[in-house]
Amino acid sequence: MDYLKIVHFFLSSIDISSLFVIYILCTLYYKQEEIVMFNTLQLSKTNPTPLYIQLATQLAQLIQDNTLSLGTKLPPIRILAKELGINRDTVVSAYNVLESQGLAKAYIGKGTYVAHTQASPSFSPTPLENPLYCTHLKFSQSFFPSSLCEAIATSLIQKEGWDVFSDTLHREQNSLRQTICSFLSTFSVHASAAQIRLTDSLENFFIELLHHYPKPGICVEAFRDLQLSSTLTGLGAKIYEVPFTSEGLNLSVLEKYLRTGTISYIIVSPNLHNPTGLTYSDANKRQLIKLATLYDCYLIEEGTYSDFLYHAPEPSPLFSHFSKERVIYLYQFSKVYLPPLSYSFVALPFQLIRPLTGRNSYSFNERFLHTYLTSTLFETTRKQLLKENKEKWLLLANALKHLPHQLSISPSLGGLSLWLKPLCLTSEDFIHALIKKRILVAPGSLFTSIESSPYIRLSFSHLTYSETQELLQILLSILC
Repeated sequence: MDYLKIVHFFLSSIDISSLFVIYILCTLYYKQEEIVMFNTLQLSKTNPTPLYIQLATQLAQLIQDNTLSLGTKLPPIRILAKELGINRDTVVSAYNVLESQGLAKAYIGKGTYVAHTQASPSFSPTPLENPLYCTHLKFSQSFFPSSLCEAIATSLIQKEGWDVFSDTLHREQNSLRQTICSFLSTFSVHASAAQIRLTDSLENFFIELLHHYPKPGICVEAFRDLQLSSTLTGLGAKIYEVPFTSEGLNLSVLEKYLRTGTISYIIVSPNLHNPTGLTYSDANKRQLIKLATLYDCYLIEEGTYSDFLYHAPEPSPLFSHFSKERVIYLYQFSKVYLPPLSYSFVALPFQLIRPLTGRNSYSFNERFLHTYLTSTLFETTRKQLLKENKEKWLLLANALKHLPHQLSISPSLGGLSLWLKPLCLTSEDFIHALIKKRILVAPGSLFTSIESSPYIRLSFSHLTYSETQELLQILLSILC
């Protein structure tokens, strides 16, 4: 349907009803254009060409064909990533390639637009030569070789035969919970086996939570994992963003939302928050517990990166040190230590043990996880990751702290990344300068619903120590 012709017809006799029709038709038109573009983009994960190069190439072709005309706003990173089923970092990298070739221009707070320079017919973006990926918090695949999977699977089958696929009496399930208890206790989360839940679907876990406590509101940190927020919104939750102070959450803003009586959960990462690296003060943590108790809601404490607190004498999780009655502890184990699977560990308050039953199965995957957790290989890998990343963090943090006029670094007690704000140039120019030097980073806008952020997250978890040294030299050459 030619929606624009209908719009032109109504322009000859504008009244309120006509304006409303025009608005609807324009919305349909641009939505139709967006759908056409999404359907045009076809990415293949089996293709040896990196996904971000495939995406950049196809977007460049749309520019050449004038499907995306000059001045057109490209889809927001989060929306395009969701529609294509890819990581947001992939879209960021693709947009970075287009910018480096002069085909697109990013404006802080506004988005990315097709540039006023037409692509040549022969344009074909090529991968950056040996890029340093500082965009995500993932470890090198060398820590999780396929031989690891083969060794554990073979030992399980040889030991148990067909019984490896079932646990009808649930005896092994309780043993796994005890093992998870032992793991969580290494960063001061103390729980009984009865309090432990294992989930391979955070979405299903939150469905259970929202069913148990159906108040629609959930308070979240202003900077956070937006994928989780998107999942919660899809489940019918209303999200309220709470900004930070230097001590932790802004308690005044939080209490304003709590007074509405619609908040069921407050999701926080009080120890080594991603992406800012912030660790809440003990005073802030105590006040969070008081507010949750006063307004009858639960705190969901996300502690996935607590292992990487290098300069804290001992982690002080809300769950163990402040309250076991108002805190649900969540540790996304596979995010850090077993990427091929998708397991998370949950420690519940005693009053939620009965309502939240959790998984009752103990299949091959759970046995695999159990064997891995109790193996010397896991302990060796864990110690090696902690040691190597602490060395990289110290290298970067100690060098960059001597540039107070060029760079602002969010105070942190450790982590797998740095949260930076350039002071001698805009974050936009800083990102462009890094791209020219083969460095891909994550803009701060990836972690908030407000697209404008002067910060960037610089991750080093994927880098070797020598690559981190190279990264440091490049940073110094740009800033000094």
